[in-house]
Amino acid sequence: MRRRAPLLLAPMLAAGMLLLSARPAAGEPFLDLYAGAAQTESATVKAGQRDCNFGFFFATCGPETEATQGADFDLAATYGIRGGYWFETVPWLGIAGDLSTFEADSDNVRFRIVPFTILVMARLPLLTTDDIPRGRVQPYAGVGPSLFYQKATVDFRPEVSRKVGLESIDLGLDVRAGLTWQFHRRVGLFGEYRFTYLPISTDSDSDFGPTEERVDAKLNTHHVLLGVSIRF
Repeated sequence: MRRRAPLLLAPMLAAGMLLLSARPAAGEPFLDLYAGAAQTESATVKAGQRDCNFGFFFATCGPETEATQGADFDLAATYGIRGGYWFETVPWLGIAGDLSTFEADSDNVRFRIVPFTILVMARLPLLTTDDIPRGRVQPYAGVGPSLFYQKATVDFRPEVSRKVGLESIDLGLDVRAGLTWQFHRRVGLFGEYRFTYLPISTDSDSDFGPTEERVDAKLNTHHVLLGVSIRF
């Protein structure tokens, strides 16, 4: 994990404690299901690899082969689930946990990505009625730190002699903005724009295999989502 991870971990832990300590019965719990498209911006990807031999007490490793290439990623499908609640005393403020998945795939590079985000959310109630006091129309926004599980497969042969395959958990950022149409007091439809930032800097440990591998990349992804929101 990157050295600046603690800077993002602190607000994530604070938001998590708030989510666990507050009582959903005192607010408006909700469950969102969504799907859409994800487009990752072109990125520079670096991959390296070297072979190691094991002695009785330690391993000796040969020279590293490495390569750096640009990757143009295809449009990908994305889907996810989000649960949380809006506070009763501050009805424009909410908090949620979000789990989703998407891929960043190009000719020689594939990242399979599963983010888990803790979001602090805000909304603006519009067109309020007695039946729907929080508004039939609700613009909203959310932001929070995200833990990204990613599985990378990089094929830069012949510069790197074999395919590089690595998994890691990295800290990144997640930003949302959307609009909910609450056509029923319990059910609404929403459209949402999402931006995720995922810095990947990971390597394997030669103690666990005959090869050391590493992958570095920074992935900026734009998501367009449609979903349904259920209020309890």
